[in-house]
Amino acid sequence: MTESRVFRGLAAAPGIAIGPALVYDPVSATAAAPTGTATDEFARLEAAITQADATIAAHEAALRAAGRDEEAEIFAAHRMILADVALRERAAELLRSEGQGAAAAIATASEEQARELESLGDDYLSARAADLRDVAVQVQRALTGARGLGEQLDGPTVVIARDLGPSDLMSARREHLLGFALTAGGLTAHSVILARGLGIPAVVGLGAELLEHAADGATVALDGGTGSLILNPGTAEIERLRAAQASGAAREAALRAEVGLPAVTTDGQRILLVANASTPAEASTARAWGAEGIGLLRTELLFLERPDLPGEEEQLALYRAVAAELPGMPITVRTLDVGGDKHLPAFPLPKEENPFLGWRGIRIGLSQPEILLPQLRALLRAGAEADIRIMLPMVSTAAEVRQARALLDQARAQLAAEGLPHAARPQLGVMIEVPAAALNAAALAREADFFSIGTNDLTQYTLACDRGNSRVAGLYQPLDPAVLRLIAMACEAAHREGRHVAVCGELGGDPQATALLIGLGVDELSCAPGALPHVRSAVRATSTAAARTLAARALVADSADEVQNLLAEVERP
Repeated sequence: MTESRVFRGLAAAPGIAIGPALVYDPVSATAAAPTGTATDEFARLEAAITQADATIAAHEAALRAAGRDEEAEIFAAHRMILADVALRERAAELLRSEGQGAAAAIATASEEQARELESLGDDYLSARAADLRDVAVQVQRALTGARGLGEQLDGPTVVIARDLGPSDLMSARREHLLGFALTAGGLTAHSVILARGLGIPAVVGLGAELLEHAADGATVALDGGTGSLILNPGTAEIERLRAAQASGAAREAALRAEVGLPAVTTDGQRILLVANASTPAEASTARAWGAEGIGLLRTELLFLERPDLPGEEEQLALYRAVAAELPGMPITVRTLDVGGDKHLPAFPLPKEENPFLGWRGIRIGLSQPEILLPQLRALLRAGAEADIRIMLPMVSTAAEVRQARALLDQARAQLAAEGLPHAARPQLGVMIEVPAAALNAAALAREADFFSIGTNDLTQYTLACDRGNSRVAGLYQPLDPAVLRLIAMACEAAHREGRHVAVCGELGGDPQATALLIGLGVDELSCAPGALPHVRSAVRATSTAAARTLAARALVADSADEVQNLLAEVERP
């Protein structure tokens, strides 16, 4: 009997998949020799780009026809990459100066751009690097006739690969692709987003060792909820996972049935349950899962991957489109949050020794009003017809809030002088992301209308650890008592001034932490649309009195592990 092996990675898309493996290499041969002159090869490249564009456009159209606009936008972005003049010009240069063939030239050009994006150390941009490679593979296949994933699957299969592009997933018949396991990859990759939307179980970051042991046809059991993969599982393991699969399906059906129910604790406390989003499509998904508004609308996508800054009208269109998906509900918009790990092609930032401690967030907005003022004007105009709330990132002091409010007043005066409809006084809130903001919460609460706690950065700054650095990533513990004490401090100060407190970081979408956050004093939970039903269920199973007792015990705990053990004692619905 073949030995069973367990591999652990990151839980990327929930669900269980059990079936035969296919070890897949998405990259076609790139070293094909040129078949003619550089001019001939460029003509072949142009024809292949046109063919790849048609394939990608078909994926986009299929998703839009199915009402899956969020996933369709992935392929709209891929078409923009194909149209990138810089990519074509670099490929043409390689054809002329180095005598490469068309397939090799597009591979080299895209890889150069991809590595440049990865070198910036930003999760979002690293995910876009994967998109570049996926697009290049589509062009290579058009040139070489290499088979894609869909052509290699002839029955229900669990795919094992180093990485997968969104085009690979769309080329496969859903009944044939049981799930996929990647040795690399991250949780923000478009293939992962697509897998969640299509209901395909996935695990990523399993490590290169998996490829050394996996073989085509070997039985694989993958659990996208725990991030584990079992190679050659035994009968008992398969039976256990089949039972978990059936239980998960029943649980999912029960959660869907609760979508219309209010997020109210067992003793009557109302918790506002809202969603994090970046696009109207995500807002639409949030509405479908019963969101009561948007607690964090990220605006960076409008600014990234373009050579110019978006104008006021373009920004206004986004805010109106998102508000239209959730009519009458609050839409909390975070002003542009760049710096640190986020960079703008249209506004190059200076190299800094410690960019996370440097010029980022509201610090840029206040010192560069030509960027912040158009955004504030667009938000005020959107607020004339919707409940638009404005949220400032990376705030440390009350003085920053006063400066931002002065700019908001300036924007309002401009709009009034121009006769443009606008909100009279939208709520202006702050993100609690750095320890100074929590420690200054009393002063901030006198200046701001609400708080939203960004637990990702608050954890990172409190514990002085970069969660992207493998050497210190183990220190990144949102449940560390130090982080919890800062959350409690912010809630207490805000409530003294009658202010509302939300959590919009990853902890807000963790149903295991829901009772703890309620006990700490949080009034609103904002999370990814897919987490909404799980958090709603957790709220409805929570007693506020018991949650406060839990929080009191967590605040005097010695470690994150001790807090985790306390949470494990909480009864789950």
